[in-house]
Amino acid sequence: MAPTPHRATTDAALHRILVVTPPGAARDAERAVAWPATAGLEWQVLATGDAAQARRAIEAGGIDALVLAREAARDAALAAHASAYAARGRRIDYTPDPLDRATDACISGRGDHSLHWALQHLASTTAHPYATLRYGAAIDQVGDLRLPLAPADRVPLVILLHGGFWREAYRRDVMAPLAVDLARRGVATWNVEYRRVGGSGGGCPRTFDDVAAAFDFGARLWERHPLEPRAPVVLGHSAGGHLALWCAARQRLPPGSPGAPPAAMPRLAVAIGAVADLADARRRGLGSGAVDAFVPRAADDAWTDPATLLPLGVTQLVVHGTEDESVPFELAASYVEAARRAGDRVDWLPLAGVSHMPPIDPASDAWLRIVEHLRPHLFAR
Repeated sequence: MAPTPHRATTDAALHRILVVTPPGAARDAERAVAWPATAGLEWQVLATGDAAQARRAIEAGGIDALVLAREAARDAALAAHASAYAARGRRIDYTPDPLDRATDACISGRGDHSLHWALQHLASTTAHPYATLRYGAAIDQVGDLRLPLAPADRVPLVILLHGGFWREAYRRDVMAPLAVDLARRGVATWNVEYRRVGGSGGGCPRTFDDVAAAFDFGARLWERHPLEPRAPVVLGHSAGGHLALWCAARQRLPPGSPGAPPAAMPRLAVAIGAVADLADARRRGLGSGAVDAFVPRAADDAWTDPATLLPLGVTQLVVHGTEDESVPFELAASYVEAARRAGDRVDWLPLAGVSHMPPIDPASDAWLRIVEHLRPHLFAR
């Protein structure tokens, strides 16, 4: 029986946000608030190493959220003042250590440029309304549905799959800014969470079970929401790009494999900075052995690896930065060549001078180029 959708309450509106950061990070903080400021939020950046000064700023009141660097949080009195915001689910510590402490409630910044991503996530929770729907019983079998405001007609749907080398520390919040940007452009999004390697019990085969169930659930959302009834687009970044291509390959899966047979298929698969070839990524040891942790048996590449399943039979848009430091550009380029040779229709968008994360930053030129390539697929009749 299909799971019943569950509507969750969205975050209450935020207006005034205080960012406490070490003095050396002031310039990064000012840059990081540029896109969130478009959500109509008021930001105060306090760059200080003086905990007393930070406490006074918090005590002054008038703020709805606190973004606090761990360096500042080490001060016991300051941490006590900040705890009120943590209890309200509003505190973000953007320098988590270790990474596996990340949670939806408090810690959203992970990895390089974590302040940037933390602030974008915080803004995304209030920039555009959304509803969290459940597609299964496990705690991570959820997704966030964002619809354009007051759509005049049924709108296209993009299913978003986040990356993070399939690991527990990374969650769907990294795709929330794109979801907001697409909603402002008249596109609905279903931003999917799934079980990952680590405490959530993901990896092979559970991650594949989840992604297949989430896609099939998303493809039926038009029955209850003002969405186009035609097949959705699936878009993933990094490890999520691998999963997006795998969604497009499900009609090629051996009988009895997780995800087979598909209840629905995408009309377009968008793979950004994708781990498009698991076998190649395994040989390269990408992500400190992330593929071995995700799919321990190389024999399972036969049904988990898009490159092995070619031709996918679904149109693909493959996007990759030439300076990608996480997933080598050559891996994507060789996948595109193999897919075309196998007969697939593949639109190849190399991004000169671009690294791994800018393509999913809505303020970046890289994302604007991706949007231009997406537009004909989303709005063509």
